[in-house]
Amino acid sequence: MHVRRINSASLFAKIFLPLLLLSLAAMPLFGQATSTGTIAGIVSDPTGAVVNGVTVTLTDKATKATRSVTTNESGRYVLTNVDPGSYELSASKQGFATTKTQTQVTVGASIAMNLALQVGGSNVVVEVTAAGTELQTMNATVGNTVTAVALDNLPSLNRDVSTFVELQPGVSPDGSVAGAVVDQSSFMLDGGNNTNDMDGSMSVYTSSFAGDPTGGISNQSNAVAGGPTGVMPTPADSVEEFKVNSAGQTADFNSSAGAEVQVVTRRGTNSYHGSAYEYYLDNNWSANTWDNNLTGTPVPNWHRSRFGARFGGTLLPNLLGGKTYFFANYEG
Repeated sequence: MHVRRINSASLFAKIFLPLLLLSLAAMPLFGQATSTGTIAGIVSDPTGAVVNGVTVTLTDKATKATRSVTTNESGRYVLTNVDPGSYELSASKQGFATTKTQTQVTVGASIAMNLALQVGGSNVVVEVTAAGTELQTMNATVGNTVTAVALDNLPSLNRDVSTFVELQPGVSPDGSVAGAVVDQSSFMLDGGNNTNDMDGSMSVYTSSFAGDPTGGISNQSNAVAGGPTGVMPTPADSVEEFKVNSAGQTADFNSSAGAEVQVVTRRGTNSYHGSAYEYYLDNNWSANTWDNNLTGTPVPNWHRSRFGARFGGTLLPNLLGGKTYFFANYEG
């Protein structure tokens, strides 16, 4: 009887490796649909007429990476899947001076950027240094974006950015949005679903156990069930920014009846950057209650220590050409 032996390495290469590559290829597409932004606009000449065939280039200030599109017959251009960050936007065409302007893309934002070309040589650059704030007309979403600067300077329970949800317009103190149940908010972390579908109280990371001196987020919400949080921890020091859409979400959001919370983590840049932190709190910093002082009851002994570090930058620039980046965060 002939027995055929199957080579395990060959089986892995033929079956499992293609499946792994396909799954990895699909992950960025899923993330780009919810955590990135869009820039769109019209390019016109000095008379106001639209100009087609204009090369519109977007440059990431942090990594110097560029991408370009060309305007169509209507003078329109669209740049999709733009990561949150600071960018330089330029428009150029033969016979016109190059126009440059600066823009800031936030998580899930749709930005209208119309560009006006001036007649001149291609070596002439017209740089727009200031522009008025335009009304958001690309969608009817009502929401607010919290940047990394605000996250670093504003206090938060347990240093979890999810606790900022209750501070946004349209959100009640218990975390409910538009009259929906507290656990009806949907959380996205870098485009992936981070909604807690297993715990009805939505209080996985921001705990309400007895050892928590703050009493958990439930005590902060007038004894109502814990406010909404994602199932994965989102330390404030690891987050670039997050956005809370409380009403008028776009068609790509259909997860729940509550808010849409989009969280984007920090990313590596051309320069190395990082920090270390320690947050410590114990009973020596707490005043006793009037009743306890009357009965001679001391403040209960407790302490809480939250420490961590973050670091990011470019990975092996001499070997990988300076186009591969990393960011890591640890918290204990």
